[in-house]
Amino acid sequence: MPIDLQVLLDDYNGSAMAVAGHAEWGFIPEAWFIAIPRNQKLPDDIAINTSPFATVAEEKRFISANYHKVRQVAGSNEAALFIAMLRLHIARQGVLANLLANRAVVEDEYSLADPQGVDWAAPENDVPDVGSFSDIAKFVKHHGNTFVHQMVYLFSARGHHWDPAYNDLYERLKKACFITGNFGFALPSNEVIYRLAIHGFGVKPLLQLTLDNVAHGNVAAAMALRFNPAPPIAGMAHITTLEATLRTMSQEAWWDIFLAKFTNEIDVIRNETNLVHQNPFTYHVAAKVFGYANRKTASQASLAAFNRLSQFALGYIDHLGRRHSLSGQQAITQKSGGPRGIAEAFSRACDRFGKPNVDVASMADFLATV
Repeated sequence: MPIDLQVLLDDYNGSAMAVAGHAEWGFIPEAWFIAIPRNQKLPDDIAINTSPFATVAEEKRFISANYHKVRQVAGSNEAALFIAMLRLHIARQGVLANLLANRAVVEDEYSLADPQGVDWAAPENDVPDVGSFSDIAKFVKHHGNTFVHQMVYLFSARGHHWDPAYNDLYERLKKACFITGNFGFALPSNEVIYRLAIHGFGVKPLLQLTLDNVAHGNVAAAMALRFNPAPPIAGMAHITTLEATLRTMSQEAWWDIFLAKFTNEIDVIRNETNLVHQNPFTYHVAAKVFGYANRKTASQASLAAFNRLSQFALGYIDHLGRRHSLSGQQAITQKSGGPRGIAEAFSRACDRFGKPNVDVASMADFLATV
């Protein structure tokens, strides 16, 4: 017996709580492409918050087309329905675009879908009954956008959206956003969710949706923090994380001594970080997939300032005994070539002359020697 797609959409629309590395986007197998029913009208460009579906019948065709598109690779009827509903949820929000250039992708990962049988009303297009369909509809309505925000965030920080090594990072993000527990159905793997299910939309459309959600406060609290004032930007994380480290250092009693010694370098790092925050994705290593043809890079002055300050930052981070961001310490370490003697010496100075036994005079004597 097939699912009544109207009941599925009723669950989605009515009973769910609405909560407002490689520098490449890569490719996915054709079996995972987003199915677009033939004759479905799409805008040429992204139109965030404007659904491309004029009728409920069009939404039903989209669900059916995507369910049958991925059924053989999804592993189960339940997983295929989850993917189809997640795609509908995202597509409804205006991320589909007919023109490839407006998606800022190289390969078209839409595929035209024809009905099975004589037309879409034929029984071959039915979606088989899945007992958990109501739970799936409610879950997608509640958490669907959060999956998009998390993928965009990790792509921003790492320059790629998926690698097996990222699985734990996604798990941490899910936990931070309270996507844990028994959902009433088996949630697909992180690779299926963050790569295969939503890859075909492209980064640029999903970024635009995310930024709109952030601007209007329609994000989980844990993700809002990660986009304020901007997410880490792969290619500039060494600069922005250095600035974050300096900001934390400014709370120390000995900060004025440090600032006086490195005023010019600190000003350069602060100014460069402000420029990145004003238009962060133009600096990204994969700026083209965000829709920017010409990528901006760190200025020579900021690189020189980084070289002067990075060892002190690594020493201070070692003193604190914690990381500053998702990839922050790693970014500084890689760009600086790793901790050297000055980092170790500064870490010890922070231990001896910082809180709780503050000794500003001794820190001044130490800084005068480096």
